[in-house]
Amino acid sequence: MGKALLALAARLAAADEVRVYNWTDYIDPAVLRQFEQETGTRVIYDTYDSNEVLEAKLLAG
Repeated sequence: MGKALLALAARLAAADEVRVYNWTDYIDPAVLRQFEQETGTRVIYDTYDSNEVLEAKLLAG
């Protein structure tokens, strides 16, 4: 798992933005702002309130 985290960190280091799909109210918006300030990487944060909504969004692209 350590190698996977390092690979993810390397990809994020080169990214201008990162997309996060997550449950509603799961991550504090202040944490996202802090991440953006510290890394310079823009966070696009979409939330979903059910598995059905998430599945529909993923299938639609």
